[in-house]
Amino acid sequence: KDAAQEIRDVLHKNGAKHIMAYFDENSPDSERWSLGHAVTQGHYAYLLEKVLSEPWFGLVLKPKTPSSLPKRLGPVADLLERAEATGRCYMFKEGGIQGWHPPSAAAQAADVAVNGHIWACTAALESALSGVPTLLVDLENWKVEPLYSLGVGRVVFESWDDLWQACVEHWSNPDAIPGFGDWSPSINDLDPFRDGRAAERMGTYVQW
Repeated sequence: KDAAQEIRDVLHKNGAKHIMAYFDENSPDSERWSLGHAVTQGHYAYLLEKVLSEPWFGLVLKPKTPSSLPKRLGPVADLLERAEATGRCYMFKEGGIQGWHPPSAAAQAADVAVNGHIWACTAALESALSGVPTLLVDLENWKVEPLYSLGVGRVVFESWDDLWQACVEHWSNPDAIPGFGDWSPSINDLDPFRDGRAAERMGTYVQW
C-alpha cells in the first residue's frame, strides 16, 4: 500500500483526479491460439487516448508480460510513450516474463480497476480481494461466465464506451450506480478465507 500511495501521489501531482488500473491478459503472435495483438492494441488505444484527451484522468498499467508489451502494441506504442510523458500514466515494467509486481499493487494505486477480459480474470479477483472496485470488460460475449451474475452495467461491461460512461458517473456521484465494482455477492464462493493465512495453509499442505 505504501508503494501504491507513492504512485498515486505522482499521478495526482500531475493533475490526475481519478485513477484507473488496467490488467491485460497477454496476446500471442498467432491468432490461431488466442486473441491476437490487434485486440490488445484496441484495449490500450482506448485507455491511452483517454489519458491524452482528459487532463483529469490517471492510468496505472499492469501488463501480464510487460517485457513484450511494446512489441504487442505495435503502432499503439507511440500512444503509450505520449501518455507516460503526461505524468498521468504509470506502468509496472520491472521483472522477468510476468513481472515482479502482483495485480493488487496496481489496484491499490487506483480508484477503480479494470480487467480486459472476463474469461481470464485472476488479476481481477486479486484486485477485488484487495478491496478495490473492479470491473470486467467482455468484448467476446462470454456469457457463460458466472461472474455475469454480478450485473451488467455494475461489474460487467460489454463495451469500453459503456464502462467509461459508468466510471464517469461513479466519479461524479459514488451513489449513482448501486453495486458498482462490487464482488461481494460472489466473493465467498471464490475465497471463503480472506484471513491473511494462505501461506500457512499452503505450507501445511506441502508439509503433509
